[in-house]
Amino acid sequence: MNYLFASTIFGTEKLLEKELLFLGAKNLNIINGGIYYEANELLLYQSLMWSRIASRIFLCIKKFKISNKEDLYSNIYSINWSKVFSIKNTFSINFKGINDIIRNSLFGALIIKDAIVDQFSKQYFDRPNVDLIDPDIRIKSFLSNDNIIHIMLDLSGESLNKRGYRKYYNTTPIKENLGAALVLNSEWNNNIPIIDPMCGSGTLLIEAAMMATDRAPGLTRLKWGFQSWKKYNKNLWINIVKEATKRFEVGVKKCLKNYFIGYDYNPVAIENAKKNALNAGLSKIIKFSTQNLHDLKNIYSSTNIGILLSNPPYGERHQTESQLVGLYIQLGVILKKHFKNWKASIFSSSIFLLNFLQMTEDKEYFLKNSALNCIQKNYTIFFKELPIENNEYKDRLKKNFNKLKKWSIQENIECFRVYNADLPNYNIIIDIYNKWLVIQEYKAPKFIHCKKSHKRLCHAIYYAQEILSVDVNNIILKIRHRNKNKTQYKKLFDSNSFIQIKEYHSKFLVNLVDYLDTGLFSDKRLIRKLLGKMSQGKDFLNLFSYTGTASVYAGLGKANSTTSVDISNTYIQWSIRNMSINNLRGSNHHFIKSDCLNWLQKTNKKFDLIFINPPTFSNSKKMKKSFDLKRDYLILIRYLKKILRHKGNIIFSSSTHNFNINFDYLQKMKLNAKNITKKVQCKDYLNHSNIYHSWLITHIE
Repeated sequence: MNYLFASTIFGTEKLLEKELLFLGAKNLNIINGGIYYEANELLLYQSLMWSRIASRIFLCIKKFKISNKEDLYSNIYSINWSKVFSIKNTFSINFKGINDIIRNSLFGALIIKDAIVDQFSKQYFDRPNVDLIDPDIRIKSFLSNDNIIHIMLDLSGESLNKRGYRKYYNTTPIKENLGAALVLNSEWNNNIPIIDPMCGSGTLLIEAAMMATDRAPGLTRLKWGFQSWKKYNKNLWINIVKEATKRFEVGVKKCLKNYFIGYDYNPVAIENAKKNALNAGLSKIIKFSTQNLHDLKNIYSSTNIGILLSNPPYGERHQTESQLVGLYIQLGVILKKHFKNWKASIFSSSIFLLNFLQMTEDKEYFLKNSALNCIQKNYTIFFKELPIENNEYKDRLKKNFNKLKKWSIQENIECFRVYNADLPNYNIIIDIYNKWLVIQEYKAPKFIHCKKSHKRLCHAIYYAQEILSVDVNNIILKIRHRNKNKTQYKKLFDSNSFIQIKEYHSKFLVNLVDYLDTGLFSDKRLIRKLLGKMSQGKDFLNLFSYTGTASVYAGLGKANSTTSVDISNTYIQWSIRNMSINNLRGSNHHFIKSDCLNWLQKTNKKFDLIFINPPTFSNSKKMKKSFDLKRDYLILIRYLKKILRHKGNIIFSSSTHNFNINFDYLQKMKLNAKNITKKVQCKDYLNHSNIYHSWLITHIE
């Protein structure tokens, strides 16, 4: 009897146990990440051929406790390695685990290698070679917490998830044995259709079709770890391969119904899926088609109930969670609209995104996808009408968009606000950035039930996508919390993805994902335009310059010089890029990374035109002390007065709630302030004149 260990993906141990018991394994011992079991020679090969869940299967050679490195060497040396493999075979050692004795896994592997080589050298006056890339024999060793060393022979060779059919795949495919586990967890059976609306390279459907056709996962593998093992029974293995081949031939004839359907918006992914299905011998029973999720329909009759199984993107690599909310909302709506009474099983690493399906799960399974903690949720799909209250929101959004769309085209403006918390029940903001939507929600007060506010948010996003005709993948959601504690907003992601936006005759780079703000304040659009007209021949200062958009207008307006000051190196570099794409380069454009108040105190420069749009609050670690607009604005203006030339102008702008300039204090400073808010108020911000304020400040003659 052989003592074996089958490793597996975390969370799939129960599925592996059921599989091994079905094959006939005895004395199973389940641990996290695998199962020890006993098997005769036949079952040893059968488990390698037929296990859909195991990652690797190892033959346990020896287990022993060590007190020092000499114990490790002597115990390895005592194993008769010439009965395991030939001196002509190459080998490698994989060592895992460290303790006070073995402080480095490479050191542990080196001791084992030396013991094996020394034994062969003593016996044959020669030694086998080490091959770290593609060895004939792989020896697995790991050190457990109780100082016990486990020595095993890897019978698999390459990982068992590599079935051989998937030669074409997209950037982030799940492993085949994880795909098999998801199929089994979904509770799909051979008698019902299975649809994957976002199938990628087709792994889930191919694994399901392999089960339906009785195709062994190891059927087409050519190289195995056991083939260089001295006890390899070649005739027995040939018979197992023959039996598996016959079973597949019979199974594929019984499975002619086109019950396996995969869709993906990416035609390259669909072509890859078709090639993979062909490699697996399953191209006749799986139908792959290029189709957008928005166009997903149920092609089956109402009496034909099936299952939708999918592994949609969940924001760990190419997209962020905030960019995928619209996709999950759309998926949930389409499932409830077209697949009533069907089952759905969705796999994701993001519970946040799964909540946007707006469905209650029947079961859930926790698994690992590489290093990611993931969850698979099974649902029964019920249809629910959307509440009537959405009509008011829909009508308002449609009205706003129709009013602003023509205007934006005429003005050559690609970024504008189409909805600004117009209705109390829909306290969100929707900004259009060319072909993108950025939707911001202020977190609902505690007295509004979280489920109710979440449902409204889902409906708002769904209708926004529908009315504004934006691709579902081009919707970004941001949740804003009231910043009561005056803490600094942090960076959200590191996508470093920028798109270019037109505004009148200027161009700007915006980042819709990584920050709460995108790099462009559209409410300051007319102020920027005014600055452009006022700047010809002037020395222009942009204080708290952010991404330098005002400096771009001044530069395009033929300013004599521009100076942009901001404490953030990120924003300074962003400003340089914005100036560059507008062909504003040269020594007359200055960028200064500094605390603005500190810089104002020290500078001797004078300016004709100054623009300042200070933050409400800032407590950056780079500053000597925090900045509070309501507390510090008079000090700020006093500094500005000193550097403003005789007939110069300051444009002071703020979006801070309940902020106003004290005109009496300015009079004492011999400054005149004129409210120009109405003059620079943008068409898409007219309903919020109480928030956005601007003043023109000059010296009193």
